[in-house]
Amino acid sequence: MGTLPSGTVTLLFSDIEGSTVLLGRLGPAYADALGAHRRILRSAWAAHRGTELGTEGDSFFVAFEAAGDAVSAAVRAQRELTRFSWPEGERVRVRMGIHTGAPTAYDGGYVGMDVHRCARVAGAAHGGQIVISEATAEHLGGRLAQDVGLLDLGLHQLKDLPELERLHQVVADGLPRQFPPLKSLGAVSRLPSPATPLVGRQDELAQLAALVGRDAARLVTLTGSGGSGKTRLALELARRCVDDFPDGVHFIPLAEARTADQMWDFLAEGLGTAPGRTAVLGRLGTLRLLLVFDNLEQLDGADGVVAQILRDARGVTLVVTSRSPLHLAEEHEYPVSPLAVPRDENLASAQASPAVQLFVQQGQHVRPDFELRAENAADVMALCRGLDGLPLAIEIASARLKVLTPHALVARLNTRLDLSTTMHDVADRQRTLRNTIAWSYDLLPPGAQSVFARLGVFDSGADLAAVSAVLDDGSDPAGADPLEAITPLVDASLLMVTENHDGEPRVELLETVRAFAVDRLVSTGALDSVRAQHARHYLRVVETVGRQLRGDRFWQAREELDAEQSNVRAALRWCLDAEAEAGTDITVDRSELALRLCWGLCDYWTDGAKYVEARQWLEPVIDRAGTTSSSELARCLSFLTGALATIGEAEEARRRGLQAVSMLRDLGDTGYELAEALRVYAVATHYCGDPGAARLLLEEALEVGRGLTDGGPYHRILDNLANVESHERNYHRSLELHEEAIALAQAAGHSGAARVWQHNRACVLRLVGRVAEARDEMLDLIPAALRHPSTWNLITIAEDFGAILADLGKHHDAVKLLGAVDALRERSGYPRARLQESEIHDAFAASEACLSPRDWQDTYQWGRNTSVNVLLEAHVTD
Repeated sequence: MGTLPSGTVTLLFSDIEGSTVLLGRLGPAYADALGAHRRILRSAWAAHRGTELGTEGDSFFVAFEAAGDAVSAAVRAQRELTRFSWPEGERVRVRMGIHTGAPTAYDGGYVGMDVHRCARVAGAAHGGQIVISEATAEHLGGRLAQDVGLLDLGLHQLKDLPELERLHQVVADGLPRQFPPLKSLGAVSRLPSPATPLVGRQDELAQLAALVGRDAARLVTLTGSGGSGKTRLALELARRCVDDFPDGVHFIPLAEARTADQMWDFLAEGLGTAPGRTAVLGRLGTLRLLLVFDNLEQLDGADGVVAQILRDARGVTLVVTSRSPLHLAEEHEYPVSPLAVPRDENLASAQASPAVQLFVQQGQHVRPDFELRAENAADVMALCRGLDGLPLAIEIASARLKVLTPHALVARLNTRLDLSTTMHDVADRQRTLRNTIAWSYDLLPPGAQSVFARLGVFDSGADLAAVSAVLDDGSDPAGADPLEAITPLVDASLLMVTENHDGEPRVELLETVRAFAVDRLVSTGALDSVRAQHARHYLRVVETVGRQLRGDRFWQAREELDAEQSNVRAALRWCLDAEAEAGTDITVDRSELALRLCWGLCDYWTDGAKYVEARQWLEPVIDRAGTTSSSELARCLSFLTGALATIGEAEEARRRGLQAVSMLRDLGDTGYELAEALRVYAVATHYCGDPGAARLLLEEALEVGRGLTDGGPYHRILDNLANVESHERNYHRSLELHEEAIALAQAAGHSGAARVWQHNRACVLRLVGRVAEARDEMLDLIPAALRHPSTWNLITIAEDFGAILADLGKHHDAVKLLGAVDALRERSGYPRARLQESEIHDAFAASEACLSPRDWQDTYQWGRNTSVNVLLEAHVTD
């Protein structure tokens, strides 16, 4: 032993937390662990001029001349203990207490109250924690290493000491930061102290407090996916319930427990009682308290422990966090959802979103000047949505604001699973999203793991029929029961069950969870085969449901296809993915499958006027198909022709139309498909400025389609021919053809088409000077357009109605509609066709001439800032 420091001395006590339990688990290997522990600590004491005064079992008593040396030695020791590989994967946790005073030297050591005070400080600490007295903090005077700091733990009553003692925790890079409350007297409620206020959980807290506070439930289990904020919510709930439990509230972290016996040991340690089930139950039986058990999903036998506490300790209420429910009769399960993400694309919506509020709160920890502004709101909202509103994911991502802007973070969302945190108080299982999800996945039996991985192919969820389709691996002739298959995943909070549009169950995975599932599927080598099953299933959906768009089940069919668009698009992406095809041995003609998917969607795209999206899919699908003639390819060429003509690309539309007609003639088609191809080819030809050639094509289409008046394109051909006549100023003949087209469409039950032909008739009525009739016709059509809006239909009806208003002298209303339509065209990618421009130009030019330049510009800008829907609704309600 070196020279004993004199005068003001800083003392340090340390010992191994739970050494008796550790001895029981390690057996003979405990001696090796104890020896390594001593070597690590003695090296740290020596490096910082510490004088070892006593060693007994696993404890040390050391003196330092300077408080800074004592803290530096403790930090070094804890870091080395953390890095060391302990026997059998165990962790040796050493608690340390430090106090500065003037103890009396006696017989090679010290005596006096300062020694006792230091021992009590150490006794209040937890394994891995360094706690110092106020006296030591004052002597440090802020002179600490750059990566070391102090956390004020408040005033505490220490055993056998009459006055309260303010204690501090030493925090340092590489060391845990979060611990249970200190083991001091008077601190009956032992809860970790969160660094920031809880965000966005007021409704949940009110509901839970009503359950727990009035004894409506003795067991409440907070379930949810990893990173959803269960622990933080449970802590805040416990904090609010302190006054309801005279014997206090205790937080028991159990992430490292694996067996029921270990759970009893952790509980004994948290309560400060003797280890073992009997001792713990004896103690609990005398108390009226709240226990918070954190992380039970991995713990075998946890349900038995909880059931025994509920039975034998009637004054105890339990709040449990777990990714799976315990399935006990007394249990009230409370699913914890992610934080709400913004509903709308504006700053006010972002500011009201709890997910965004958390991002800003956490981001200001690393960038105090960070603020949510109009310039960054869109990126912050995209981040929060991409991270599913998961609090853990948002906290991890927001820490990157120190070096990345929100826009740069959005660009890195594809690596969301591997975003990691550098926070010291986060468990290894939660340092990345991948670790968090893997924790739940690894607890699943192999069969459930396989089901989970296969469900990763779904985009935006799936109904049970789709689940059955992708789970069918051929091993079960009867097919898997989808409800039975998904139940373990629902229990593990890896899967959510919501209500489908038809009232049936719909399964959904958070995007972060789905990304992990796809990774698992890739690792098995089964990704392409499962995606093939997925694509075939949605081909059946599209072909079956798409046909119903022409019948009595129109709205049900539209709703079903709306619900499955994300999955259909995923199937099309897979069909076009050259990398996925390379090296796979699955037997599926992706080109044919893609063509059939597109053809099955044509009526859906038409009804919704989704021509831009249709073009985005059809062009690569057609190019991939090559030049070999097929009815599917010809159909897709025909539809692409109409889509291109509608969005203003008339020359390309005419080229594709010629291909479609030629291919169908080569295939010998003389019916519906040829008539439709001739029709759209004629429309494209007309848009190219050749009405004579267009009329000839339409007359040929009429001859081909004459026998198809009940369900074919005959009334469409008539309406297109009427448009040609109108643009040639043959208005009387145009109105006759429109009348015939409307009557045929109504007789065939094609009410949507009939409304479009009525719209076209109203335009002709305006051109012949029957403007009041045109206005009345449009006012009759607008409500249906607003009830079932499509971008294209809203653009055309608003634009043509604006021209009518201009002719009626309502120039301000006309110019407002023009501004709103122009803005909508720019946003949606629908340029104004040359023929349409020529038809409405004079009307809007008259409005511009009647208003002053300033008035016209202000009115036009007002319209650009207002939605088409709002302006049309105003006219309907006038």
